[in-house]
Amino acid sequence: MDVQAIIFDKDGTLMKFDSFWVGVSRCAVTDILQQLGREDIPVNRLLEALGVAGDTADIDGLLCKGTYEQIGLAIGEILREYGVDVSDTDIVNMTLLAYNENADAGKIEPVCENIREVLEHLKHSGRKLAVVTTDDLQITHKCLEGLGIEDLFERVYTDNGRNPVKPNPWCASEFLSEFCIPVQKAVMVGDTMTDIRFARNAGISVIGVGETANSRERLMPYADAVIPNISYLPDIIEGE
Repeated sequence: MDVQAIIFDKDGTLMKFDSFWVGVSRCAVTDILQQLGREDIPVNRLLEALGVAGDTADIDGLLCKGTYEQIGLAIGEILREYGVDVSDTDIVNMTLLAYNENADAGKIEPVCENIREVLEHLKHSGRKLAVVTTDDLQITHKCLEGLGIEDLFERVYTDNGRNPVKPNPWCASEFLSEFCIPVQKAVMVGDTMTDIRFARNAGISVIGVGETANSRERLMPYADAVIPNISYLPDIIEGE
């Protein structure tokens, strides 16, 4: 593959998803219920609405593929089932704040032990690297810094409330235009169907990442290639 630009998703692609987000979500939801004085509402009922069962998040659930707004609205819908009178605006704001304030509850783990070595190899080969995530700037910074890789990306695009988010292709178009890279020489690397749709909308190739055999099988019909983790990426891109 003649690749000049690589766009990475963050969660599930650069860092393990469940070990960070399930714990953060549990604390965030608990925080929201405490603020509303409704600790009687089961935390697990709200987590189920986000696609969380036990310590695992469904790859097709809201926690994996949704924005903070979508997550907040889903929480609000369940709260209203229990008689809580809360507006969409208020619950979305509460959700974003609760996630940011409970970010320390998550464990930041790289998807592979040699993640910095892999990214350095790709970058030093002359390729431009970017991150496109539906996470917000504060937590994204915390995660990339915790992984020790923040300095390797030319651009990091987050859900800042202004720019369109995945699967809208705006971030990819902006990045490629800035560095004068044609879509034929760019690739997206991600672990969800949102990432697949984002790449297709942008007209670029896409490599799926699936830690388990089941997750890889789900992506295979839609991605140009599927790998267990990004340590396999140089071999795929460089055709070895």
